[in-house]
Amino acid sequence: MSIQDQIKAELKARNAVLVAHYYVSGDLQTLAEESGGLVSDSLEMARFGQNCDADTIIVAGVKFMGETAKILSPEKTILVLDEGATCSLDEDCPAQEFSDFCDEHPDRKVVVYANTSAQVKARADWVVTSGS
Repeated sequence: MSIQDQIKAELKARNAVLVAHYYVSGDLQTLAEESGGLVSDSLEMARFGQNCDADTIIVAGVKFMGETAKILSPEKTILVLDEGATCSLDEDCPAQEFSDFCDEHPDRKVVVYANTSAQVKARADWVVTSGS
């Protein structure tokens, strides 16, 4: 049995699904598709996880993608393949600096892009995506 077949069997046995972002390796994308998961952008990955019957969502992407999946599926276990994987858009908006800005400007409505941490999203008035 190939390693791919072993992984597919484990996913099924554990009622887990693999979702992969477009920029991860082709092998991971193929594994996601062949095992009943999804290859997509970060928001669609989170929505797929929310609407599927799996108890566990395995995210092949960056940390904020796992956080977004957890926001939409708080009752599910979310695992991120590489918790050290980051996004420059997220890194350029440090949560503490953003929180300080919000505290200093309570009269402003703040809009953030979806490619930010859960901490940043929690302080924002609006969260938008490229499709918004």
